[in-house]
Amino acid sequence: MKHKISRIAWLLTVLAGLVIVTQRSCAAGLPTGDWIEHGLSLQDKDELCKRFQEGVDGKAIPGGSLMIVHKGEVIFSEAFGLADLETKRPFTTNDLCRLASVTKPHTATVIVMLADQGKLFLDDPVNKYLPEFKGIEVQGQGPPKKMPTIRHCLSHTAGFIGADALKSGSYSLNLDGDLSDVVADIVRQGLVAEPGTRYAYTSLGYFTAGRVAEVISGKPFDTLMREMLLNPIGAGHSTFRPSEEAKKRIPTPYLHVDSRLEPYTDLPRGKVIRPAGGLYSTLDSVARFLLLHRNRGMVDGRSIVSASSLAEMYVPLAGTPGQGYGLGFNVLSKDPNGKARRIQHIGASGTLAWIDFDLDLMIVMLTQVPQNQTQRFKRSVMEKIEEIFTN
Repeated sequence: MKHKISRIAWLLTVLAGLVIVTQRSCAAGLPTGDWIEHGLSLQDKDELCKRFQEGVDGKAIPGGSLMIVHKGEVIFSEAFGLADLETKRPFTTNDLCRLASVTKPHTATVIVMLADQGKLFLDDPVNKYLPEFKGIEVQGQGPPKKMPTIRHCLSHTAGFIGADALKSGSYSLNLDGDLSDVVADIVRQGLVAEPGTRYAYTSLGYFTAGRVAEVISGKPFDTLMREMLLNPIGAGHSTFRPSEEAKKRIPTPYLHVDSRLEPYTDLPRGKVIRPAGGLYSTLDSVARFLLLHRNRGMVDGRSIVSASSLAEMYVPLAGTPGQGYGLGFNVLSKDPNGKARRIQHIGASGTLAWIDFDLDLMIVMLTQVPQNQTQRFKRSVMEKIEEIFTN
């Protein structure tokens, strides 16, 4: 009898230990919730999975992943299809994906954090920190009437050449050096418009803002982002430089060629850190970044950046397209007072980060097929999500 009691006591002790371990594990992870308890039906969930799977079956993408965070809790995290068509490796929720331009809101957040700490002002002219900009000129016109500001750089209104023109090959950048080398090339080739007068989506403003951050902090931009943003929010998988081991978790990028999915090898060249598009990350780490914005700058009960500073990122600048572009985010809808209700950024590699403040809803979608080839698929999935949460 005593032997039986001791075995029961031992078993209870082990179970108690497992509960403690489980609780600690959950505390270390993202908050999770139940789909049904959030007022949704299993039919809704099945239809959403079906909608995503249709993209795989229809060969819009070989595979991808999706996370939904509602009221601060992860209620959906699923992967579909394959990460590599040749090896048949499944796409998983832990796969490390190239974020492309979803990097921009990360970089803009770091700059806004520096402003929040009083280390810069968003309306400072960049030549305050980068003296070489004093010699910059507007092509064919001479010196600009006013210098581009940090706010201009983050909103694509600094007067730099646009992304499409950059691809033409007429504009050269040293991408094998560091950010100071890129900035030197930017200054040498000049502006194409007066700062603040024209919107042109481009990486050049982010190269410039990233270099400003380096000068202020005395640290390489990737180190600064990790220390200021990624480590505090627990986004440990986000990185500009994946390790050899981490590279094994990167899905093969694909491109539609003659109705076929072909491996895509024309990835960004050069070794320079790319503040506009160089991050690799996972569903979990991107969601942690969005939670910082959803939680108004709070992480584990403490503020790492003020809500008012983050709110500046959601204010669209005059002359930016659609509902407007703020600082690192597209504004998708606004209330009558001009306050952003919904923001997002997409990445050319096939990624999406999306927040609806009114619905208290966040979406992270990761694929590795170019955005311009997956628009119909993504629209189909997003329409289903909006239908689920607005009906």
